[in-house]
Amino acid sequence: MVNSQPNGSAAHWNSIATRFKLKRLGRPVYPRASTMPPWQHVQTHQHTWGQLAYTSNGVLSIVTPEGNFVIPPDQALWLPPNLPHETFCRYGGHFRSVYIDEKYAPLLGNTAKLLHVDELLKAMILEICAWETDYALDDKTLRFIQVFVDRLESAPTSSFFMPTAQDDRLLPIISELHANPGCHKTLQQWGEEIGASTRTLNRLFTKSFAMNFSQWKQKLRALRAVEMIEAGHNQQHIAEQLGFESSSAFNTSFKKVFNCTPGQYLKRP
Repeated sequence: MVNSQPNGSAAHWNSIATRFKLKRLGRPVYPRASTMPPWQHVQTHQHTWGQLAYTSNGVLSIVTPEGNFVIPPDQALWLPPNLPHETFCRYGGHFRSVYIDEKYAPLLGNTAKLLHVDELLKAMILEICAWETDYALDDKTLRFIQVFVDRLESAPTSSFFMPTAQDDRLLPIISELHANPGCHKTLQQWGEEIGASTRTLNRLFTKSFAMNFSQWKQKLRALRAVEMIEAGHNQQHIAEQLGFESSSAFNTSFKKVFNCTPGQYLKRP
């Protein structure tokens, strides 16, 4: 899949095939709870049902043909049926996934999207993931499931997403910066390596991502910072790893993307 390995080189990742072999769900929703160790990569797969991917701690990156979705604990990713996807978990976390019968796909949409998870939706996800897989389909449970689907349908969407590049000339730049977001090469230096002008490369970034190179790099660093913040790294360490001259410069850049400082992000509800 294009632009995979979003958090480091292939040598870091423990790559595994999905272990979920069920042919059909047999229930409107199906609980899937697991613990993902650091540097785990679940290879590209797809299934005939939908999926709500969530982690109650840690950060997931899920790559689809549309691009790379970064999923902190206050968000979840809706994956429609039959969409190829692969999962990366750099720092480890508690994976809480809810598989959702395909009959709900017309309500939840036919494209992947990130959803904000408020306290009620979080509690509902964790409740479902505590169920036995052969839970009783009584009226009480069916009402709960309907409310859960209603909450998903009305949840606000998020922008923790980097689309797939539309031009192969950008791939060397994107691959290097995903692996090393602290890289200080200018667009002019990249152009000399690739054989394209700065103007052309900026035009390609704008066409692919609706932002220029500088804005794209700023967003990439901010999304990587979210992973590191959730993993407990301090701001000085994050600033150094992401190539900022100071923690103050990192704070300013982070705020431009998320409208809050890293400290305010940590204190969010």
